[in-house]
Amino acid sequence: MHVDKPQNDYPNIINQIQADLADPSTLISPLSHFRMIRAKSGVYVYRCQYGDTPAIAKYFEKADDRREILNYRILTAHNIPTIKPLALGNATIVLEDITASDKWRLGVAEDFNDPDVAKGLARWYFTFHENGTTVPDLDSLYFEYDRITPANLDMMIQKLPEAAELFQFIKANLSKLHQLIYTPSFTLTYNDFHWSNFVVRKDKTAAKMFDYNLLGRGYRFSDFRNVCWGISDEAKAAFIGEYNRLYETKHGTTRDNADATEKQIDTVTAPVFTLLVALLDNEHFPSWAVHEKNEAINGNLLAKVKELAAFRPRKDA
Repeated sequence: MHVDKPQNDYPNIINQIQADLADPSTLISPLSHFRMIRAKSGVYVYRCQYGDTPAIAKYFEKADDRREILNYRILTAHNIPTIKPLALGNATIVLEDITASDKWRLGVAEDFNDPDVAKGLARWYFTFHENGTTVPDLDSLYFEYDRITPANLDMMIQKLPEAAELFQFIKANLSKLHQLIYTPSFTLTYNDFHWSNFVVRKDKTAAKMFDYNLLGRGYRFSDFRNVCWGISDEAKAAFIGEYNRLYETKHGTTRDNADATEKQIDTVTAPVFTLLVALLDNEHFPSWAVHEKNEAINGNLLAKVKELAAFRPRKDA
């Protein structure tokens, strides 16, 4: 977990957590010995005791953020490995404390260079994607590109008038682009890959992600892009090689055609979504979206959008 010690332990939040998880018959909570780890944007994280078990309690003040509780239920129901949930309330998740585990450890930045860790992550992502295709409520889950709407495009024109031609073209061709976006098959996607969001077995035979607030539906390729963007070339080769091996072993074929279609769409929609978040969700333009901003202003992204609008995906993709 990120360590960002606030000024106090927010006793009102502790009271909310205890009330949320209290046994209805006794009104007694199984949690005690709270120690604040982080408080940010309405999400409060504590190290605590769940009975006699070291635990992490995560409380969500905002209703939208509480989708992570549903996401843990979905993952558990579909046999996707997660940090073990000890309790799920209406606004609270209680998880095993990995720092007290004799088998697992938190991820570290150096894991981005480790092919063994990358293979463990590939095995987790393969199970995540394969099992994610059968989630009954998949269509109702968070989807990044649902935010590309006429109203949001108008707001982006106001925020970045230098790229008005780009956003106007997207708006004029939104029906066609939406049709393309919904062409590939969807599965669960993680959407928030970072070394601080995964755990690794101490013998490096397995790894798994945690923090599922941005989990939703989308393309496998989008997760591949997120994973491979920041890891070393050796780790990237290990990740893709292991994922493809597992896929071909199970299905007797490759994902080459599907990957090509998803990549063609993702190459355009991902930077558009990045700009949307940067322009509409941040008071000051963030440094992590400067490249996309430059591509929007210099016309490169517009050229890609026009190419995508003329794209005809293969029927067997």
